[in-house]
Amino acid sequence: MHEINLRPGEEFWYNNIRFICLDIIDGNYLAITAECWCEKRFNEEYKDGCNNWEKSTLRRFLNEDVLEEHFNTEHLVKQTSDLIADNGDKAYGTCEDYITLLTCYQYRKYRDYVPLFEECMWTLTPWRCDTGDACSVRGVIPTGAISDYSARSSHGLAPVCLFNSDNLILSRRTELLDGNRNEEG
Repeated sequence: MHEINLRPGEEFWYNNIRFICLDIIDGNYLAITAECWCEKRFNEEYKDGCNNWEKSTLRRFLNEDVLEEHFNTEHLVKQTSDLIADNGDKAYGTCEDYITLLTCYQYRKYRDYVPLFEECMWTLTPWRCDTGDACSVRGVIPTGAISDYSARSSHGLAPVCLFNSDNLILSRRTELLDGNRNEEG
């Protein structure tokens, strides 16, 4: 392994997890996993407001279990996610995490680099924040279109991290023509 400089769209490996660089922000690498990890509910509780990323069980899972098992916080920069609903409602404010999901705005911005998965993929964008309607979350279907889903349904996770380029050595693996070996470099 050696230090590499990434461009948006390039793949790299971190702790045996394949990522795709989406952007370079203040010299750090914003990246999404190249595969959906699993399918999980956005929130185990189904009640008004269960589509709020800040209070979701999915957020706790990523920033507790997944963070502890797969990441070193010295290699990550906390990101502030805008929790604006699809209809423009700003009631949920913002949230800060080491591991997050794309917002619908980010999905549209980085669409050229975000893979289309076989399963539907969660975003963290709520459909609405209105009392009585705060149970749906936006997601991306396998064709790339954005749709809305009940927060209690299970969909794919494609975690997003902002990697600290000052404290991180990434690897880029390239399959050789014969397919028998990996070369790091």
